[in-house]
Amino acid sequence: MISSAAPLKQIDHVSASKLSREVFQQLYRNQGKPFVIDDFLDHAIDWNLEFLESNLGDQLFAVRDYGEHHFATPKNQWTKYCNHLNLTIHKFIEHIRDGSAKSRNLYLAQNPIGSTQAAQSIADEMGFLTQNLGLIPAISEATLNLWFGPAGHTEPLHFDPSDGTMMMMHGSKQVVLYPPQQSRNLYPFGFYDVLPFWISRVNIDQPDLDRFPDFTKTELDRYEVVLNPGQLLYIPAQWWHEVTAQGDGYVCSCNHFWKVKPFTRNFQSLQGVVLFGINFLPWKWVLRFSQLIHRIKKSLAG
Repeated sequence: MISSAAPLKQIDHVSASKLSREVFQQLYRNQGKPFVIDDFLDHAIDWNLEFLESNLGDQLFAVRDYGEHHFATPKNQWTKYCNHLNLTIHKFIEHIRDGSAKSRNLYLAQNPIGSTQAAQSIADEMGFLTQNLGLIPAISEATLNLWFGPAGHTEPLHFDPSDGTMMMMHGSKQVVLYPPQQSRNLYPFGFYDVLPFWISRVNIDQPDLDRFPDFTKTELDRYEVVLNPGQLLYIPAQWWHEVTAQGDGYVCSCNHFWKVKPFTRNFQSLQGVVLFGINFLPWKWVLRFSQLIHRIKKSLAG
């Protein structure tokens, strides 16, 4: 375990009423610095189970099926990131209510909902990001994404190639972040490895310092925040983050991906440069080529 004596770096908290486009660009976007808008959503907004069923109930969503013992196994022993199921919200909520979503590590993750009534209910708030702050969707098809699942679930440490915003719709999440400059010390998977290179091999709560000794160098660059209902977290491109659902029951959040400005922030790490480049290719090609190279490497090693 790493000593907890070192103080965590603090993330700025601001009010939407005091956040102009100039302040956002100068203090946060241009510097690639995370921050929280405390009052992004009205406190009356609550995407509880009844709201989700009435607004999204009949739509099919991709659900990540990690399996019962998946997260107890070291990542280097994983053969895949997860399996997938296609379920309606109604069916997934049955898994939430009977506890099987928690026991099986099921998580409804990164599902686009931009054309739904649910997304329309916060259209004014999303307009603040585009009209007041000047954020531009990462690609023309980029939309609001739904994340929904049982408390206690953790999405492992990873980074995204675009700037992101995450807002809490129900429940709370703990987010641990590290800047791109710490990429090497977070031990990403290798190129054409069993898991993608934007995922860390380290269990940050119980790091194996014999295998990952330089992880200790990240201690002074660790940011941590608990995101509560109504709050929004801005996560700059290539910032590593691990997200854990807090409390009991279930949590619900939404995220959106945005273009990176200034453009130079696309090139903060080797992994980021490569991911920026392959984003211009069809993802099916990229994944198939990566899997092919991994199989060839595995057969040569064996």
